[in-house]
This record gives sequence, C-alpha cells and structure tokens, in this order.
Amino acid sequence: MLPHKSYLPVLDGLRGLAILVVVVSHYGFGRWIPGGFGVTLFFFISGFLITRLLIAEWAKTGRIDLSGFYLRRLLRLYPALLFMAALAIGFSLLAGCGLLTGDLLSTLFYYRNYYMLYGDSPASHLCRHVFDITWSLGIEEHFYLFFPLLFMAAWRRPRVFIGLMVLTIVAVAAWRLYLIATHGLNDLTVYRIYHLTDTRLDAIMFGCLVSVLVSQDRAGYWVRQSTQPIIAAGALLLLLSTFLLRDGTFRESWRYTLQGLSLSVLIPAIVYNPAYTRLAQGLCRPWLVLTGKLSYSLYLFHWLGVCVADQLVGSERLNSTWLLVAVPLGLLLSVLSYQYVEKPTAGLRRRFGSTVDTTVPTADPPIGSQPSVS
Repeated sequence: MLPHKSYLPVLDGLRGLAILVVVVSHYGFGRWIPGGFGVTLFFFISGFLITRLLIAEWAKTGRIDLSGFYLRRLLRLYPALLFMAALAIGFSLLAGCGLLTGDLLSTLFYYRNYYMLYGDSPASHLCRHVFDITWSLGIEEHFYLFFPLLFMAAWRRPRVFIGLMVLTIVAVAAWRLYLIATHGLNDLTVYRIYHLTDTRLDAIMFGCLVSVLVSQDRAGYWVRQSTQPIIAAGALLLLLSTFLLRDGTFRESWRYTLQGLSLSVLIPAIVYNPAYTRLAQGLCRPWLVLTGKLSYSLYLFHWLGVCVADQLVGSERLNSTWLLVAVPLGLLLSVLSYQYVEKPTAGLRRRFGSTVDTTVPTADPPIGSQPSVS
C-alpha cells in the first residue's frame, strides 16, 4: 500500500472538521468544544500528508528536491499570511497601537509561539492578540525546516527512521513531564506546553510515523488491524478519555500523547480501510471538503473577525451582536483570501512541482481520484 500523490478528499474533510472545531471554540463554545484537539488533528494530518508526499517524490525520482520543497511551502503559506499580517497591522494602527514591529516580525518569520512567551511587546493585549493565531504556524514551519533533512538522511533505512520518530515522540512527552515536575503546574507552564514547538512537535511526528508505517506495510496489516473491533473501540475510548479526564498533569502531558496514539489508529482506518467507507464518504461531502480547502484562510481570518468584534462589541462572546460582527467578517475575509490570494498563487506552485487542486467540489468526490495538494 504505497502512498502516492493522488488526492484523498477524506483528508480535506478531516481538515474541514478540525477547522470547524477550532473556529466554533473561539466563538465562545470552548467549554464544550475541544478547540485544542482541532489543532492537534491539524498537526497530525500535516505530518501524514508531508511524509506521504516526500515518500512519493523519493519513489519517483530517487531524491528530494529541497529547494522545490521549501519554495512550494513558501508559496502555499506566505501569500495568505502576508494578507493577514497587513490587515492585522491596519487593525493595530486603527486601535491606536502603532506599528508593532516585533509582533509583525515574529509572525512573518514563524517564531510567534516563542515571542508570545519570551518577547517584550509594548502594545496592549488586544493589539498583540491579533497576531497570536499564527503560533501554530510556527510549529509547522519549524517541522518543515528539519523533517525533509531527516527524511533524506534516514529513509534508506526505514527501521532506523521509524526508531528516530518514535524516539522524538517519547522525548517530547518526557520533556513535558519534566517541565511539570520542575516548574509546577502553573499558568506559565501550561501556556508554554500548549504553544511551543518543543512540547507539541509529537503531534506532527505521529502523523509522519503513521505515513511511514503504512507505506512500509505492503500487506496492509496495519490498516486491517485498525478496524478490529477491540482495537478501534480501544482507540476511540482512549481519545474520549483525553476530553473527559480533567486532571491538570494528565491534560498537559499524557493527553497529547494519547491523542496521537488514538489518531494513529483511527486516521489510517478512515482513509484506507473499506470497512469505514461510509464514514469516509461522509467526510467527503462537498461542503466539508470545501471547508477543508478553505481551512488555512479560515484559521487565519476568523481570528481577525474575533479581534474586531472584541474591539467593537467587547470580549463577552456568545451574544448576537458579537457573533454578527465576528462570523460574517471572518468568513468574508477567508473567502476573499482563498479566492484572490491563495488560488492565484497555485499556478506558481505548479511550476515548482505541486499538483494542487483548488476546484470547488460540486458532488461527492470519488475517494483517492484527484491530484494532491502539495
């Protein structure tokens, strides 16, 4: 079962589900909707997809074109990010905070997650806050910088490669436990663990690991076992436990590890196993696939809507006035970004090896039949 560059619409459906969880939680439903898990799911899918594409490129050419890889990533992420940063600067100027150089640079150069903790921004909380949504982009970009190099060094020895990924996952989990043991379970420790690359990288690495395991499992054993009733039920119960158990130490340490383990069973089953065809088809609904295609813009620009609503209406969410500002503005900016910023740059990405699909689905797409997004 070799990964290839065919497009899997079910992954866009999963991304659509993930972004809906994140957005709805930010609109005031965070007590009931686990927005943090939406980000974890994004991380897992990113690792799974990027590794799948690297394996496909290696199988086709016997090498990885690093310059092409990094250029495609830049063209994929930067246009919408520049648009968002320009609007965020406009917001801060209108709010009377001036040009926030440090906040802008930390956003454009992908160290926002560390700057939020260690930087010294002079701006008010609201003006700084408008940039904070890019913290997770920093984690993904840090991963993009080193993982292709690791892949090139270790792919010829799959067992060594798998061992290194497992070691990374274990090391990150151990580092979270060490931070809790040495610094205590205070607000600063919780904030650090949630936002920084060195404490959240394992979610992406779980996706990478599963992609490699599936590619090496020519007989499809991993995928078949994932739908064994006891294994599938165990993975689902394990995932549910991460939402229900409220112990602070568990939530800031083992929660992330157990979510990664659960997704390592559930995602390949949904994507590849015919036993889950109905669920996969549900995730391939046109509206959900389209939401997945819009997920990057939705992630960036729904937050601008949130910040504008906080400025104009107040920070109390879940009231009609606040929602009437935040939701339409965020959706409008997301569609504008996707239509007039992301899609026009897709042609440039194709010139450097991407086989991107920016079409709007109009019917249930056949699973695994279209070009990939790279």
